[in-house]
Amino acid sequence: MSDGIHNVLQRNHHLGLAASVSVNGAFTQPDIDQATFVAKELAFVAENFGYDQIMVVATEAFRLASNGEKVAEHISLSTGHEVRILSEVEETGLAWEAISSEFPAHPNIAMADLGGGSLGLAFGPTNLNRPQQQSSHRLGVSLLSPRTLKNGVLSSDTRIRLEHHIASELRPAIQKSKNQLPLPTVLVGGAARGIAQLIYVSRRAEMPETEHGFVIDCSDLGHLINRLSKFPLASRLAMPGMKERRAEAMPLAATILRQLLRSLEVHEAVVSTSGLREGILQRLTVVRKAA
Repeated sequence: MSDGIHNVLQRNHHLGLAASVSVNGAFTQPDIDQATFVAKELAFVAENFGYDQIMVVATEAFRLASNGEKVAEHISLSTGHEVRILSEVEETGLAWEAISSEFPAHPNIAMADLGGGSLGLAFGPTNLNRPQQQSSHRLGVSLLSPRTLKNGVLSSDTRIRLEHHIASELRPAIQKSKNQLPLPTVLVGGAARGIAQLIYVSRRAEMPETEHGFVIDCSDLGHLINRLSKFPLASRLAMPGMKERRAEAMPLAATILRQLLRSLEVHEAVVSTSGLREGILQRLTVVRKAA
């Protein structure tokens, strides 16, 4: 990473909280127990590395859950660190801060951050650490999964309805930047990285060292959607590059990204491995330097 930030340890846990909130409207007790356990574990690791700046944040699932604020308070007490529920503006803005300086060759870009609970969009010049325009949409992969997938299968009828829904949901935000389109587009988030890895392996029969800078296009996504629609879950798990935690929802993620690119009037986009986490680290570094 840039600006003197070095990745010492990175650990991911897939909790599926947005999917649970989509079904139940709130976090269940198993959700709370699992989230608290993981937060305590990660805080313990950070403390044992000797870090004195530990920032714990929550995103769309906590914004949507009827008990989101209470659960955030519970985790804060359990870890000894305040859990901040980021606003939609903060979440998208932090991802923008992380990636905007990575593409100096382009004076203006569009960024799409696809997560479990939301899809964040941002547009603006790459020399600014704040986007000129941004929006957040409840089109996250985990959030939509219970409503669209049946045993991991996205039927053709459901996919078509979903594409119309995504296009309709994104239209007002994209219309505000219509005179700038098409713009070079950057994809961030775990779903984009997972898809990039699958496409890379299918092209080159080897795992990538990194997904950063990899270009995927609508044709790639269309082929992936067709392949995945023919495979039951067990067969998907055997695909080189497929991660178990993403196998079930991968057809949905690919469908969301393809319709996003269509709505943005672009055929391809580049993947960045930076995102919200890196934006938070950069923000903490700026605060420390200013202190």
